[in-house]
Amino acid sequence: MSDPRNAVRPTGVTIRQLRAFVAVAQDESVTRAAQRLHITPSALSMLISTLEGELAVRLFERTTRRISLTDAGLELLPSIRKVFDNLDQAFDGLRQLSDRRSGRFAVATSPLLAATLLPPLLAGFRARFPSIRVDLFDLPVDEIAQAVRSGQADFGVCTADTDIPDLVATTLYQDRLMLACQGSHPLAGRREVRWAELVGEPLAVLRHGSGLRTLVEKGFADMGEPLQPAFEVAHVTTAVGLVEAGLALSILPSYALSSARSPGVVAVPLTAPVMERNIVALTDGQRQLSAPCEAFLAHFKSEVTVLAAVSVVKKVKRKAAG
Repeated sequence: MSDPRNAVRPTGVTIRQLRAFVAVAQDESVTRAAQRLHITPSALSMLISTLEGELAVRLFERTTRRISLTDAGLELLPSIRKVFDNLDQAFDGLRQLSDRRSGRFAVATSPLLAATLLPPLLAGFRARFPSIRVDLFDLPVDEIAQAVRSGQADFGVCTADTDIPDLVATTLYQDRLMLACQGSHPLAGRREVRWAELVGEPLAVLRHGSGLRTLVEKGFADMGEPLQPAFEVAHVTTAVGLVEAGLALSILPSYALSSARSPGVVAVPLTAPVMERNIVALTDGQRQLSAPCEAFLAHFKSEVTVLAAVSVVKKVKRKAAG
């Protein structure tokens, strides 16, 4: 056969021939390679022979006792192995893409997040991945971590008010605390409100023990003022209701204001100091997230800022229109 450097570029080489070449080179035996490929030795020999004919080079030296690669075969083998490695990576990528577009996962979150931030995010996700089914568990805040530990939920979405050493918390979004007030209130038309301006105002805040209450207390402590609320409530929705009724102002995360039923409730950013809280994904570091879970968390990160901003802007526009 001719020197490989002078060979004409082949046009009829098949994947099957190349797999046969790699198998024989690896096993150094037509019989063993044929068994691994689930074909007969004669069929395998034919594949090798037609490949050599197509390439116009001899790839193997054959004796009655053994088969070994020629110099041309030794030169070709690494390149063909690289081709198959690239093919395997490409096929894995396609499988992962398919996995991301179908499947099922479960997420545990608080009732407030389940009622405000999650629904529009889930709606957008379903529009992109209609074949992925989502199980949503709206649980008391102190039960979210256990749902992740037990496997009831693949991951949790909650605020990072306390450290949970045995779970991994990955920040999805930083939410800023806002003043919630009626549109008729003198502070409603402001671009920002300083915490000092809330002294003496009737405030509805959460009771002791909540992460939000701790942040509100810190805001007042930073300016050297005690927190003296007019109402202490157990649920954010109750605080929103008191604001809607004109009985109080409240300090709430921006996403919570999307639950306000009254178009007269206005959200105004608080400053001096700016107070933020992290919304995180809680995961078990011992379990790998599925492709649908990864797809949803990526969607969450990319869309949540826009959704929160739109919610607040709509309320400000309602005030201006009124």
